[in-house]
Amino acid sequence: MTQSEKFLYRQGDRILCFHGPMIYEAKILDKDYQHPKSGDSGPHYLIHYKGWKNTWDEWVAEHRVLPINEANLSRQKQIEESMTKKNKSSSKKIVQDSSVDKNKKRKREFSLDKDDLIKKPKVIIYIPEQLRLLLVQDWENINKSQMWVPLPRKPSVNDIISNYKSWKNEKNKDNDGIAEEVSKGVGFYFNKCLGTRLLYQSERNQYKEVRSKFENLENAQIYGAEHLLRLFVIFPKLMSSTNIGEETLNVLKEHLSDLLNNDSRFTRIIQTTLQLPSHPSNNITYSISQTVSTAPPFYILSKLSDQNVYHAYSEWYHVMMEIPQ
Repeated sequence: MTQSEKFLYRQGDRILCFHGPMIYEAKILDKDYQHPKSGDSGPHYLIHYKGWKNTWDEWVAEHRVLPINEANLSRQKQIEESMTKKNKSSSKKIVQDSSVDKNKKRKREFSLDKDDLIKKPKVIIYIPEQLRLLLVQDWENINKSQMWVPLPRKPSVNDIISNYKSWKNEKNKDNDGIAEEVSKGVGFYFNKCLGTRLLYQSERNQYKEVRSKFENLENAQIYGAEHLLRLFVIFPKLMSSTNIGEETLNVLKEHLSDLLNNDSRFTRIIQTTLQLPSHPSNNITYSISQTVSTAPPFYILSKLSDQNVYHAYSEWYHVMMEIPQ
């Protein structure tokens, strides 16, 4: 059997395709027996989602592709209805809570209690595979090679965010200041979360040193791409833990996903920055002691060809989730 005979679909076919937990109508633009970027073997298709920008076109494995038929259209509808019910349930709870004492409500809005997280709609931000692999490299530099990131980092998080904002404004003159607000939000979360959520244990002494040395600077002026990338992994959990309106949440998700898109300037900056060497840490050794009992959510981990990379990322993800707030 030749490679061409192993494809279930042809170029130009209208199909359904999984994107996260949802199913969308799409068209096959091209096909290949090897993923052009990851090198994974097997049937892969270049997909264009109906009604989406071309920047969302992506190569997907065949298991994500479904034929358009009555059964799959029904499946698509059921998933949409299920997600709609969850969103309505979350909105209904917020309305009911409006009569509660303001102080109690304020505490609840910013609570990261697990029960609250379960009741809220899941927030999904897709991180391209190239960036996931860079996260693994970052993890290995620090936890296996005892290498620290040189600080202050250039470009800093503020530099990267500013670059993205300028690029977005040039690209879309009529964005009504949304890029500005999203950029501020990313910077705010980074400054608040770095010391409690984005550092490995072996980085904490360095953190204390730089905070003492640069008292007048924000974290986003000191740290760079490596730590900003870690923030995006936990962003879904952070956003799910606050009572952000559904419309605002959707806009934020769209911009963050656009920011992390394979072809965005932001992604290219991070990839370029993360090629720079790190500095060896002095007299510090660190090994992960947490037990990894489950794999990371499926929407963060796609199939990785190297199982060692998969397990390293899995371990990295759980360590980040376990860091106390």
